[in-house]
Amino acid sequence: MKITQIEIFYVHTRPKTGQRPIIVKVTTDSGIYGLGEAGMAYGSGGSGAVGAIKDFGRLILGEDPFNTEKIWEKLLKKTFWGQGGGTVIFTAISALDIALWDIKGKVLHVPVYQLLGGKSNSKLRAYASQLQFGWGPVREAKATVEEYAEEAKVAVNDGYDAIKIDVLAFDGQGKVQEKLEGPLPHAIVSLGAARVAAMREAVGPDVDIIIENHGHTDLVSAIQFARAIEPYHIFFYEEINTPLNPALLQAAKQKIDIPIASGERIYSRWGYLPYFQNRSIDVIQPDLGSCGGFSEFKKIADMAHTYEVSVQAHVAGTGIAEAAALHAEASIPNFCIHEHHQKVLLPEYQELCKYNYQPVHGAYTVPELPGIGQDITEEVYKQSDYVLVQ
Repeated sequence: MKITQIEIFYVHTRPKTGQRPIIVKVTTDSGIYGLGEAGMAYGSGGSGAVGAIKDFGRLILGEDPFNTEKIWEKLLKKTFWGQGGGTVIFTAISALDIALWDIKGKVLHVPVYQLLGGKSNSKLRAYASQLQFGWGPVREAKATVEEYAEEAKVAVNDGYDAIKIDVLAFDGQGKVQEKLEGPLPHAIVSLGAARVAAMREAVGPDVDIIIENHGHTDLVSAIQFARAIEPYHIFFYEEINTPLNPALLQAAKQKIDIPIASGERIYSRWGYLPYFQNRSIDVIQPDLGSCGGFSEFKKIADMAHTYEVSVQAHVAGTGIAEAAALHAEASIPNFCIHEHHQKVLLPEYQELCKYNYQPVHGAYTVPELPGIGQDITEEVYKQSDYVLVQ
């Protein structure tokens, strides 16, 4: 069996929310194809990932898709820039790797989790993620303390016993907080803490609350805000500063009495190594679409296990990314919790995939179809900038 072509779909040429998923379809001479997704649908730089996938795709034409380790190493070592790492490089490798594992599962008529070691977890507890945009099919910034409490209740009534929210991202009028570094003004700290307090009161003591900072705070402001919210029994405190200097997170951890999570902008086992060595992260969050795909996710998770670090895949993509994450998380013993992002509730995301996997009573079971158990719809072809490599 050989790889004969790679199709790249840069979706949503006219997006409603600014999100532009990047989907990859790798086809073989047997007609069997696999799907992957690049984890750069948001922010700036997605077109760079499209270009890298196009370039890397040419290098794997004619390869046996079962040789995932060989192909992964080739893309790292024989592209020259691969060993420089970074978001675009590992995102391109990731999207292709996921598609190759999807092909393996389809050829062997088994779900991917079986190829990763079988089920360590039959049910995957999930949390409702990014409630600052609301919990439902409409995405809009929330402003008042009362709105934050109400969205928390909506998610809990939907069956979740864990929620995640960025309480510092928007000011009291729902506008972006432009600066969250250094000592924070009391008004910002008190508003964020009031939102957390209101959510805790709304959902009660047994619902876990995760606080997300998106790396907008720094060492000083992250510690400052942590002290304001520690009384509310936070499950973990996420991406509290830049991932570019591991020593800073270690310094923050020494002064924060909340478990620390990070990892959506950390790539490969090499990227995670300093965080394991200084034991500054309690819950790592590698994204299947940017950390290196299934091949690298499993290695990262196994390394984390030796340092007693838990794993939660970062998921902020389409149903392809969702399905891939479920297979990866089902297979590892140090799984913590699954991220169910608000974006997968949006119609513009749901229309892209054949299967709309949603948790039941706040928990997932892994798809049992061959491969990752997902396929794309005609909307992907209709709404994408299209690149063909053959």
